[in-house]
Amino acid sequence: MGVDAVDASNSCIPPSIPLTHQCVPLPTSSRGEPLFLDGNVGRLSENDESKVPCVMYAWGKLIVVREIDISSGSNSDTFSTSAKNIGPSGAPSTNGFIYRGHSAPVTAAKFNPAGTYVASGDSRGKLRVWAYDHEEHLPKLEVQLLAGPIKDISWDFEGKRIVVVGDGCQSPESAKVIQWDTGVKCGDLGAHSRKKSSSCAFKPSRPMRIATGGSEDASIFFHKGPPFQRIVGDGVVSEKCHDRGAVHCLRYNSDGSMLASVGTDGSVCFYEGKGMALIKKCEKVHKSSIFSCAWNSSGTHLLTCGADGYARLIDAASGEIVHEWDVASVQQEWVVVQGGATKAEKVPVGAMQLGCAFIKSDVPISIGFNGQIAVLPLPSSVGVASTANSLEKSLVITGHQAPISAMSFGTAGPNTIYTADTDGVIVEWDGATGKAKGRVSNANEDDADLSGKVHGGATVTSLAFANGTLYSSGWDDFVRTTQGQICNEKLKMEAQPNSLTVGNSLVVVSTVEGLVLIKDKEIVSSEVIKLPYTVTAIHLSIDDSTLYVGGDDCNIYVYSVSSSNTLNESHVIKGGHLKSVQSIALSPDGLQLAAADTRDVCIYSTSDYSNVVSKGRWCFHTQRIGCLAWSPDGSVLASGGNDDNIFLWCPAKKTKRINYKFVHRGGVTGLSFVGSNESKGGGDWMLVSAGADGCLNWYNVEEDAKTKFGF
Repeated sequence: MGVDAVDASNSCIPPSIPLTHQCVPLPTSSRGEPLFLDGNVGRLSENDESKVPCVMYAWGKLIVVREIDISSGSNSDTFSTSAKNIGPSGAPSTNGFIYRGHSAPVTAAKFNPAGTYVASGDSRGKLRVWAYDHEEHLPKLEVQLLAGPIKDISWDFEGKRIVVVGDGCQSPESAKVIQWDTGVKCGDLGAHSRKKSSSCAFKPSRPMRIATGGSEDASIFFHKGPPFQRIVGDGVVSEKCHDRGAVHCLRYNSDGSMLASVGTDGSVCFYEGKGMALIKKCEKVHKSSIFSCAWNSSGTHLLTCGADGYARLIDAASGEIVHEWDVASVQQEWVVVQGGATKAEKVPVGAMQLGCAFIKSDVPISIGFNGQIAVLPLPSSVGVASTANSLEKSLVITGHQAPISAMSFGTAGPNTIYTADTDGVIVEWDGATGKAKGRVSNANEDDADLSGKVHGGATVTSLAFANGTLYSSGWDDFVRTTQGQICNEKLKMEAQPNSLTVGNSLVVVSTVEGLVLIKDKEIVSSEVIKLPYTVTAIHLSIDDSTLYVGGDDCNIYVYSVSSSNTLNESHVIKGGHLKSVQSIALSPDGLQLAAADTRDVCIYSTSDYSNVVSKGRWCFHTQRIGCLAWSPDGSVLASGGNDDNIFLWCPAKKTKRINYKFVHRGGVTGLSFVGSNESKGGGDWMLVSAGADGCLNWYNVEEDAKTKFGF
């Protein structure tokens, strides 16, 4: 089975893996499209104060259930020991759970009323119902419902029926209601204009009703049942209350007495829940499109968010706006445009708010196009009792929206971690707590769209530290330098940089044309050092004296670096690999050199470059091995590959290995040990990995290493 295929064994990280903490990615967003969230994931633990509120959203092909802990007044990405409501019984306590059961991008996901099952839909119109409270999250139902993307999902209050809406494409149906366990259709829902529906809502009480909204006809269709059929021509149902465009979101309050709708025209409509007669219409609640809405637990107030960068709270009884949050200003990134004698304000694209929800204890959150989650303070004066009443200011949770492509530890050791992604975003993390401190920003370049893209939207290929400075190379043909969270300088490369390595003060950059040497933030090589082979991997010794270069000719070249920063070839390791070398790592004592290709992991002695572990012995990876990491005492070597696997090897026990399967969907892109070097196998043996799934994972491998390798 290929890594893209999904079964019960790899729909989540196996429970046997010693995962202690996981930092999950931010939600995937599309401009002009609502971002649907589910804040009701804590129903099973509503009365347990030790449980942390959660929110569920989609990231690419993955579904993320994320803890939002505001008890400390800070970002929730911390090592949690009390919150255990994320995974099933026996699962490690992390700040998030990742479900990987879809083979196409996930577009909607909702918990059933009991919180035990999740119904999720993807861009290919497939609905999947899977168990949340089972350690392997086994699927209950998988059925092809629509010809195009599923846009929204809603359960009935009994947890027996599911309604889905989306793009019907050429098929006659854009909305269906089915039995949750068999997939049998239980009614015929009305088809919106051009077979495109955008949102749906199941009335949470009897008599059962279903409302669906259109993507292009500004209409809401009302259905009774079961079996469900559209109610038309009775003169009560208000189908055309929005002026134009799409009805982006429909939501019933908790008792089903009221239905709310929001759309492109910036207005909010309230309807009677049983007959859908219009109660009131609030015009121009937002200056532009409203993308999402959510009711508080008592059903008295409605939270909305829109493209104007605001989130607003509406009293349903009066229709008045009782509070508003300028989320764009919270992120401190307004763009001011000067036009003649007048001064106009323009909302950054990244600050457009696409999704909102109330999570446990009526805490309002809002998510923008840049994926950052804003936990909003709620004044006591608005009449909503909430944990957010104690917040003094909004909290912003940041991270990555794209696959992580590089990882590096800062000068503060394991307590500072930097990661970069394929969108050019660099994030600083607190390695001790797992908290994202913030995104790196360019000091000399305006981030007009609030995207945080340091490398101009191009993939960051490598990160490394030297003399308190973070060096990053990207496909924008620059090497940039960062201190703290400020990127203040950039060096133009004559060719596209693919990777970089640092020793003490010297930085070596590998480009498609050859090597470039950098020292003290300046290029010291007068021109690109061209080599008679293509460089595929580089590693510089800690004292800047020796450079190891892997080539596409399957050889490893050893260069001595002179005081004048020139390279002199001193040795060539030939015949050690059958494929081009993809990664190189020197042991902490400098006595062993590890190298890996697309299958083999080999070790050489640096004294005479003889084989310690030759090819054909550690050959269990099936795809490119992109990263290697030595334990602090040099007794264990970790390797991570594009096959989603991490292997642990021991040079003293060559016939034994430890395999952690399916740790990152899409491959492992960063790997490093954080443990102390107290004794062999001793200390805090923590392994950190980054992956193409946008996650950072922490594993305590000490027990496995002691058991397997006999330390």
